[in-house]
Amino acid sequence: MASAPIEFDDTDLEVVEEGPLTLAQLLTPGINIATLLDENELMMIGQKVVRDVETDENSRGDWLKTYQRSLDIAMQVKKPKNTPWPNASNVKYPLLTVASIQFQARAYPVIVDGSNLVKGRVLGPDPDGEKRARADRIGQHMTWQLLYRMPGWEEETDRLLLMLPITGCVFRKTYYDSIENANRSEIVSGENFIINYWAKSIETAPRYTQALHYYPYEVKEFVAADMWLEVPTDDDDAGDDDEHLGEYYEQHRCLDLDDDGYPEHYVVTCTKEGKVARITPCFGLDTITINLDGEMMKLDDFLTQAGIETSQFADVADLLPEFKIVKIERRQYFTKYGFIPAPDGSFYDIGFGNLLEDISDTIDTTLNMMIDAGALQNAGGGFIGSGVSIRSGNFNFKIGEWKRVDSTGGPLRDNVLPVPAAGPSQALFNLMQLLINAAKEITAVQDVLTGASTPNQTATTTLALIEQGQKVMTGIFKRIHRAFGQELRILRNLNRDYLDEEEYFQLNDADEAVKIGRADYDDKDLDVIPVSDPGQVSDMQKMAKAEALMGQFNGDPLINQKQIREDFLTAVGAKDIPRYFEVPPPLPDPSLASKAALDDANAKEKAASTSEKYLGAAERAANLGLIDDAAMLAGKATNDTDAPDGPGGIPGMEGPAPDDGVLSLLGGPEGGLDAGMGGGEPMGEPSGNTGPSSFDGADV
Repeated sequence: MASAPIEFDDTDLEVVEEGPLTLAQLLTPGINIATLLDENELMMIGQKVVRDVETDENSRGDWLKTYQRSLDIAMQVKKPKNTPWPNASNVKYPLLTVASIQFQARAYPVIVDGSNLVKGRVLGPDPDGEKRARADRIGQHMTWQLLYRMPGWEEETDRLLLMLPITGCVFRKTYYDSIENANRSEIVSGENFIINYWAKSIETAPRYTQALHYYPYEVKEFVAADMWLEVPTDDDDAGDDDEHLGEYYEQHRCLDLDDDGYPEHYVVTCTKEGKVARITPCFGLDTITINLDGEMMKLDDFLTQAGIETSQFADVADLLPEFKIVKIERRQYFTKYGFIPAPDGSFYDIGFGNLLEDISDTIDTTLNMMIDAGALQNAGGGFIGSGVSIRSGNFNFKIGEWKRVDSTGGPLRDNVLPVPAAGPSQALFNLMQLLINAAKEITAVQDVLTGASTPNQTATTTLALIEQGQKVMTGIFKRIHRAFGQELRILRNLNRDYLDEEEYFQLNDADEAVKIGRADYDDKDLDVIPVSDPGQVSDMQKMAKAEALMGQFNGDPLINQKQIREDFLTAVGAKDIPRYFEVPPPLPDPSLASKAALDDANAKEKAASTSEKYLGAAERAANLGLIDDAAMLAGKATNDTDAPDGPGGIPGMEGPAPDDGVLSLLGGPEGGLDAGMGGGEPMGEPSGNTGPSSFDGADV
């Protein structure tokens, strides 16, 4: 791919007003191409659609019959039965119904696992982690879309997983609804998805059709929004209902509308009579591969190198250099969910309805035969000889009652012959049990999977039986997982093309909304995949693996301890997992707190005792006239009584004393030292002495 910008010359611009449609016209955003074609062209296209639908329907005729019988069996539909006598037993054993319900009950929580459905995957290097952060936003946003922005997605997923094991094939259509300005995802049954029976895949099939059913008011909305042309419909089947569902075809097919010899992909919507209402392109600039001077590249990459916005392609298409279209890929809107691939290699997968049809019919026949045999045995019946004279009418017997009859030809027992009725056959019962067990092996609906177990069965044995019984289901879940991934990629492409430039979303109980935009999806180095794990199809499997990780790697410095705990919390179904890691600070040890308080009390008591000693010594020094020594001792008394939370009760002595002086503070005699000690010479050194004091800490 060229790295330098591509230059082109616009001096030879020529505007073509007539002739075939151009690629720029066909790719005009929001255009209905049917408005650019005349009536004859539309009529020819509509007739092609109807003819091809009939061809594809004929190719899958036998499959349709099996499809309908499977639905009848699952829904317990009964047909009138008059053998071996009118109103004979007509019980339907719910074999297929139980199998489909059990499958749906196990598959649904695997696919829709809480509010964690989608995760982004980084492709290529990511040195600064920017791609990883964007991939996480994409995964959270798409999960929010599926659960909250696309109404009915989860409900229809539930229904899809119930239909899938019965019919074997269900489709999902994911598209952008321009009227609602939102993405949509709808279930399409196999009956309404018409494709040639021998088509290899949706991607390679030249055409496929969806049978649509709309109410008249919905059609009026499409016409008012300039999405459809107003077309007449055949109301022969309407009867007196003015609001009946009308049938339409939406066919994805190839047409060469620009007459360049290469057919493009379009979506043609028409009535079942072939009246075309809409034609839209099913391709884009990113799906066109061109040959520019021997170099193969996507058309959108070519525009990017030329510095042209893709939205401006229609305006500058005539100015671009000549290029040759090599390939046009069809944009996909349908996802095929398959159950078991068809052994004959056909397109439609098979389900339990195909596998159990004969077994189910045999079980029903055997069961009804035994019921009829029991009824015949209980009711009785037989022959009465012509010589027995019994009054006409019904005989009702009571306990211990005997009826009088007239017999002219020997004993009564010789004139009455009951029809032998052996009752239900044990052989038929054994045969029915054999067929039921065979069906359970096919559907993997063993007793241990339905919640039943034998007495005294250990947990290890039960887990081993479940693992073995779910081998078949694991393979089917992997197919569903793969199809779900394809659906997510379609939704990702729709977000890239139609998402608002900026959108805010809030998943779960997050405190702040997250901002995401179309630019987040416009990166080819990112992919999206389902969070579901097809290898873990039961809660017991998840718990067993989580406990194995906890037991094996707990405390291992080489293993992320937080991650294995997150996996364990997820396995047990914990909600709001991040809150489990918001650990509050540890509470103080009560014993340590008590010891600290005791030490503090002892220290205060000791300080108080020492302070009293200093205070007494200071008072004695003051009485002796040793003013400096008294001040020093008083200061020590103050310092030793400072508690950890503030100063003690003895005030400090800062600066020269006012009139009251030290003697007043210490309670000494009034009038100074002379008043208290006479006129003689003071003891020791005179006042104001700065030499060593005769009082120190040792003297106290």
